[in-house]
Amino acid sequence: MAATIPQICDPAQYPLGDAVEIARDLAAKRPAVELHLVQFLQAQCFSSHVSLPTVFRGLEILGALLSGNADENRLITLLRPFLRSSDPQIASKCVLVLGRQSRSMVWLRGVMNETDERIRANLIESLWRRKEPEVEAVLQSALRDPHARVAANAAYGLYLIGSDLWPDALQNLVGSQNAAFRRSGVWVLKCVGTPDAPARLQPLIRDTNADVRKAAFAALKHLRERGERSAMSAAPAA
Repeated sequence: MAATIPQICDPAQYPLGDAVEIARDLAAKRPAVELHLVQFLQAQCFSSHVSLPTVFRGLEILGALLSGNADENRLITLLRPFLRSSDPQIASKCVLVLGRQSRSMVWLRGVMNETDERIRANLIESLWRRKEPEVEAVLQSALRDPHARVAANAAYGLYLIGSDLWPDALQNLVGSQNAAFRRSGVWVLKCVGTPDAPARLQPLIRDTNADVRKAAFAALKHLRERGERSAMSAAPAA
């Protein structure tokens, strides 16, 4: 029996990769599968018992189905109702999907004016590893965002694209007077895992803020364990 749209949108039924492949098979056999998927997701969003994991999965599938589509306006048109959702979690997820799949950078700057920090943070995350010339400028601008997660995502994004700006961006985070920014700096250090990361985490273990201290200790432990695993895998067999 062929899988249905509700089934492939249920994370408990299929892993994402399998769900996308099934959706592509459906699209090859049935016209307008994307429209049926959008209608299903809209019904979910209007339900009094909306299942966010189902909506999130459906948006990911929709983005994958339209990835590389020559008509990018179709992608934006189909996702627009979710981008304008009154639920910031749905809008934020939609931004993440659209940012990863869209080839155009024009609309992205407008999203940075959104008041919900989750939407801005997900937009910046969607730009990680993208190579367009405009990406670095968007990331650099996001470093000045008032929310720590947005700024941290931007700093990490600069690291991923090999920008010379990322060390200063990291220093601004860990040296901030705002504890939330220092904690986000810890997250960046944990993610990049550069050789000097453990040394840079040491002062943060003694931070005046308990959350920063806890995050720094956990990050240092993570990096040490990762280093031990790497050393063991590189060691010659006895």
